[in-house]
Amino acid sequence: MKLKVDSKICHDEAVVYTDIDDKIMMMNVDTGEYYDFDEIASFIWRHIDKPVSVEALCDKIKDEFEVEQNQCRADTEEFLDDLATRSLIRIC
Repeated sequence: MKLKVDSKICHDEAVVYTDIDDKIMMMNVDTGEYYDFDEIASFIWRHIDKPVSVEALCDKIKDEFEVEQNQCRADTEEFLDDLATRSLIRIC
């Protein structure tokens, strides 16, 4: 799935997760695969619990972390594309 800046994304329904020591641990119940996220990935995950556009998500990331707009968008889109490939998120 190729995301656009105005694509609204959210968690896939097949994912269960918990917040442990400020980091997200999750499992895709359809595939049985487990994941754990670092600080920035966990921040992103927490902010896509409701449908949000890639652009709005980048704005939140820039507010929290020191990152340039273009770098934020490129890195965020790459990360979200990876999550989509693993069926962890979907376009809402």
